[in-house]
Amino acid sequence: MLGAQVHAQNKNVTLVVPYPPGGAADQLARVISQEMGTRFDQKVIVENRPGAGAQVAMNVVKNANPSSLGTVLFLADSGAYSLNRHLYQRLNYDVATDLIPMTLAAKAPVFLLVNKDSPFKTVQDLVAAGQKQELTYGSPGMGTGTHLLGEMLRKETGARLVHVPYKGAGPALIDAVSGQIDFIFDVLTGSRGFLEDGRLRAIAAATTERSPLRPDVPTIAEAGIPNVAFTIWWGISAKAGTPDEDVARLTEQLTAVLKEDAVVKKFVDFGIQIEPSTPKEFADLIEHDAQAMGPTIKALEITLD
Repeated sequence: MLGAQVHAQNKNVTLVVPYPPGGAADQLARVISQEMGTRFDQKVIVENRPGAGAQVAMNVVKNANPSSLGTVLFLADSGAYSLNRHLYQRLNYDVATDLIPMTLAAKAPVFLLVNKDSPFKTVQDLVAAGQKQELTYGSPGMGTGTHLLGEMLRKETGARLVHVPYKGAGPALIDAVSGQIDFIFDVLTGSRGFLEDGRLRAIAAATTERSPLRPDVPTIAEAGIPNVAFTIWWGISAKAGTPDEDVARLTEQLTAVLKEDAVVKKFVDFGIQIEPSTPKEFADLIEHDAQAMGPTIKALEITLD
């Protein structure tokens, strides 16, 4: 079936990404664009529209004219799909009515990182110290998945953990390396170099099972601390109202591209696990994470508008 589709009259596709160039989502989008063109003769134009917690990008998606942009797709992370509905009181989009889930694209496990001179060798060490004194942790900003993980750890253990929000993961990582903050939760995409040269150490994984990317690192649950797990992921959806046949064709093509060995290896090297899914599996994941994280966000009284 896919072979026949190569010769089909394919419409252009615009893949809207709510982040600036250079990040994980943008890298995913550009690899997908290249592979869709090479394998299926399907032109995919990546359009970066950062700002306002994906709301700028969703304005583009919702108001897109198919005659000029072709079939419009949206590639974003778990925050845009599952967390924003709890963080913004006046969110300008509804995932359930404005988007058609197509496939999960990738996941990135999150690790608890400390600098090379930190006295903490395990998460138990860190929690024990935090029950006696304040410890600081950084994140890319209020309401991000890694911020919420810190609050979940604080809630579960009673440790005195103080959040220090930054404007992006990069500055937070630099302060973790220098010891300006005591620890950070982060994916391997940005921290890999610091881990490889020894300036940071991963002492726990915020995953339900040990990550195949760092199988030597125990999970937080293994330390006897439950309910502190959250995986960053990225997925692809179509604009609501896209014809069923276009959604089905593009979903099949996207899944095939994401399963290519070269694509999988490329992103493993960045600390990202490619993991395509069925549309239902992706829709279920969106709702699962929304329901799982909603109470935490509500309890913290975090609002971003």
